[in-house]
Amino acid sequence: MKIKLILVLNIFSFNFIANAQTTDYSKVVFSSKIYEYKKSELRTHQLGIDKTLISNIINLLGDSVYDGKQKKEIINKAWLAFTNPKIFDIVYKDFAVKSINNWSMINAKCELVLEPNPYLLEWTTNDDEFSYFQLVLGKILDHFSLLTYGDDAVTVKSSFSELLITENIIFQDPKDDDWAYSYLEKVNTNLEKKGLVALITKGHYDIIVSKLIDKKSLPSFSKG
Repeated sequence: MKIKLILVLNIFSFNFIANAQTTDYSKVVFSSKIYEYKKSELRTHQLGIDKTLISNIINLLGDSVYDGKQKKEIINKAWLAFTNPKIFDIVYKDFAVKSINNWSMINAKCELVLEPNPYLLEWTTNDDEFSYFQLVLGKILDHFSLLTYGDDAVTVKSSFSELLITENIIFQDPKDDDWAYSYLEKVNTNLEKKGLVALITKGHYDIIVSKLIDKKSLPSFSKG
């Protein structure tokens, strides 16, 4: 089955120094709300999703902001999450907890109650592989500041500060009658002068920015 990059269509400032810092779990209690995790394995290869596909996405989006070693680390994380969420939650426990918003309210004992297997839980609660792949890719890209979200002109503008590739670019304020797509069209007029292009998923409002020359190699995002 020819997947291309369609999974991205339905899919923080962050750097590797921050990622290396460990979380204080002294007041954390790991407890799952589900009785049993899904035991079936993901049909990653059968569905046409391979490591080359993931590598192409990460290499294109991270080309201007991460070096080769860093991109390889992101690729390896994403691939393990796609193929074996159970092992991913063990190997990258701290990463898994931080990259999925599963923090609960502090209880009466001043404890944070966390899901012990965040990615395995996502695989368990999603109906199929595609839903899981889309969620995981979105979470990982977002975690490494390669994807953001904006569903109106104001949030689209502010979202560019969350992407490493555009965090230092000053954008014009949207007009009162602007909406997400119309504002993005204006932004792209200026970004093109820098050799960049902003792309947004139709109906889902996930935003990426890449080099203009790489646009045709990326998923079928809608421009403007």
